[in-house]
Amino acid sequence: MPHARSFSDPLEARLADFPKQYLGGHEVLVADEAGKLPAGYESAEAVVWSSYPVDAALINSLPELRFMQRIGLTRARGDAHTALARGIPVSVVPFGVSDRVALHTLTLTLSALRKVVQGHHAVHVGVNPDGLEEKEQVGATQTVNWVRWPDVDTLNDKTVGIIGFGEIGACFARMLPPFNCRVLYNKRSLLTPQQEAYFGVEYAALDDLLRRSDIVATFVPYSEESRKMLGAREFALMKPGAIFVNTGRGNTTDEAALVEALKAGRIRAAGLDVFSVEPLPLSHPLQDLDNVTLTPHTAGGIQGWMNTFERIAENLRRVEAGLPVYAPLHPEDPEPFGSR
Repeated sequence: MPHARSFSDPLEARLADFPKQYLGGHEVLVADEAGKLPAGYESAEAVVWSSYPVDAALINSLPELRFMQRIGLTRARGDAHTALARGIPVSVVPFGVSDRVALHTLTLTLSALRKVVQGHHAVHVGVNPDGLEEKEQVGATQTVNWVRWPDVDTLNDKTVGIIGFGEIGACFARMLPPFNCRVLYNKRSLLTPQQEAYFGVEYAALDDLLRRSDIVATFVPYSEESRKMLGAREFALMKPGAIFVNTGRGNTTDEAALVEALKAGRIRAAGLDVFSVEPLPLSHPLQDLDNVTLTPHTAGGIQGWMNTFERIAENLRRVEAGLPVYAPLHPEDPEPFGSR
């Protein structure tokens, strides 16, 4: 197993104990400051990095190198293809909480489409419009969808629009191929054709994305520029049956306009993990809607970094055992956004 592992980027204070906790039994070298490699890095057999500009010169200066771990699908820098050319495996895992937020976004999307929250409530209150007899179900049954809802939907073959295509948006896009979705994205700087092909996405201007999408998911971070960027005008552009999901920041949405759009049926449903005011007040109008799934800002959290370090540890075990690494980089894969 590699005995010297070099973290080429400083660790956040809250992650300082993670190398010892997850990567015990190895000498771990951690950079003290951004842009400066840790002392003794020349002897490293494994390199973990995100923002450090890894390049051929660095890779070729490490004679003992056996494995490289990039943290970040998009928000990383550097090019490790030289390592692949040397037969050194390289793995790419999401940055911190990103894939957890993406998974939560998918969960909210499916909950809205499948009416999970409404179904839970319907079972609890005994919705049974046909007055079906309560009896053991054997063989063919008449109780499929006993609430008789005509609009329990699927994600299959839908058009999904992603606003704010960074690390989380990229993680979300990679979860959608099994559903055969068409995926549109909007961001300030366009991806390269190679990156678009890799993530299976197509650029669309914001208004076009809103008009065409069955599901609109926003991951836009908060700034004064993005404050309430999604309001009455934008919701009016969306399809009447569209679903809106926000796991980015609450203040990027005009919540009053969203409430009105949901009440009027201009959009079908929403899934929200973030709000302008948190915790969400019990008196907030969103609390009164039955076509909204609300969660208490639980999409992210420190557990995302726990997952990252668990993946690093697993890859080191695989290298030791001579097995293929988890989430390998392939020669044809594009460089991350930070390398442009």
